[in-house]
Amino acid sequence: MAEPASVRPNGVSAPPSYNPPQPPREGQGPLHGTRTGIGTALMTARESRGISLDKASRDTRIHSEYLKALERESFAALRADVYVRGFLRSYSSYLGLDADKVIRVYDRRAPSKPVTAPQPPPQDEERDLGAPRRGVRWQLVAAMAVVLLAVFGAVGLLTRTGSAPAASQLPIAGPAPATPSSVVTLHVTTPDRAAKAVVVADGVLRFKGTLWMGSSRTYRAHSVLRVSFSPGGAVGLTVNGHELGKPGDPGARYQASFTPADFRSQEATPSASA
Repeated sequence: MAEPASVRPNGVSAPPSYNPPQPPREGQGPLHGTRTGIGTALMTARESRGISLDKASRDTRIHSEYLKALERESFAALRADVYVRGFLRSYSSYLGLDADKVIRVYDRRAPSKPVTAPQPPPQDEERDLGAPRRGVRWQLVAAMAVVLLAVFGAVGLLTRTGSAPAASQLPIAGPAPATPSSVVTLHVTTPDRAAKAVVVADGVLRFKGTLWMGSSRTYRAHSVLRVSFSPGGAVGLTVNGHELGKPGDPGARYQASFTPADFRSQEATPSASA
């Protein structure tokens, strides 16, 4: 049971200290399926400070449904262990609890499980329709290759048996698909914290809103891709396959423009301003 909240000299109730339950001794069964006390400690600390779930969600930029899942210890609802750890650390620090201690209790709740690749959490914003779907271009290339092979095979067969048909009788192949060097590709991740983002591709607004922690998105443009992130240090960028890491300042807005030629040669560099 959590300790009662103490009253500070200024009359404000201090959050109760977090005293996690001790793990069962050997022979008492596994910890899987038992409560750890983490959820009770989080809820007690939040209520003792008079903070609603909506306010905590705005302050931490963690969806209120995820905060409810943490307080209920419904960790499976967060899909992957990496998100549970990140949300627990952020939320417990926000409530004044010892984040390292909370993570240690979470680690010993059950035997370790095989690590699986996490899926990004659901986004609140509308689905981004600006980035082309992956695989469409390769399907087009494969279809063109089949057509060209059929044409070359017919020409070779007729060359061995007779005269080749006139050029006007040959099928005309459609325009070749755009090569990777004619498109700028930007991959955006927010591994540690959320960030406000604005993405404009070829003069068209593709995204404006919040990229929650754990998000991963890809954008493409034919001429120029302009981006703005706040804070800049929360966002990892990869431009045309070249990993930039986190180029922005953790305490400032990051703005940049990228073109198809950026990072494809030593002479091409993007224009960016923090």
